[in-house]
Amino acid sequence: MPQPPQLPKIDWSALFNAGQTWDEWLKACQGPMQEDMNGHFAAAEVPGETARALQKLPRPVHVVAISEDWCGDVRRNTPVLAKVCAASPQVKLRIIDKEHHPEVMIRYLTNGAEAIPIFIFLNDKFTEIGNWGPRPQRCKEFMARGKACDNLDAARAKIKSFYAEDRHRSTVQEIVNLIQTAAATEV
Repeated sequence: MPQPPQLPKIDWSALFNAGQTWDEWLKACQGPMQEDMNGHFAAAEVPGETARALQKLPRPVHVVAISEDWCGDVRRNTPVLAKVCAASPQVKLRIIDKEHHPEVMIRYLTNGAEAIPIFIFLNDKFTEIGNWGPRPQRCKEFMARGKACDNLDAARAKIKSFYAEDRHRSTVQEIVNLIQTAAATEV
């Protein structure tokens, strides 16, 4: 039986170190896109209990974000990731772009497409623990139902309503869950 093709091994430590910090990446973004992201960063809230838990992580976590400033999902969700990461000195974030890292992007296709952002969570030894993206789970469900019903406009409307009502809470919780898993010291 033939073996499936093997993807090249990723040196996550080197890739992480080659990425940009949130501040570096944001500074390079275009004017209105940068303003949009600053607004989402300001609007995202890390609840006090969650922030205290992030302060007590037992070991470092590294996060690699595949992001491009032209993408609406990136402008909405990458600032939320940055806000969560900023809540803990143990969580380090680096951002890369998909165009310069196709060997990474090919690993995280969403239904066969290059959807961004994708956030990859690594433990202190740069072992991949999980990934997130391009939207919160509930929004992915709306989009799947929209495709199934051949009504993407209705799915987009539900996603827009969800975002307005949720105010980044689901994104924060999903990201925090992955960070806590990457920092775990026991099963």
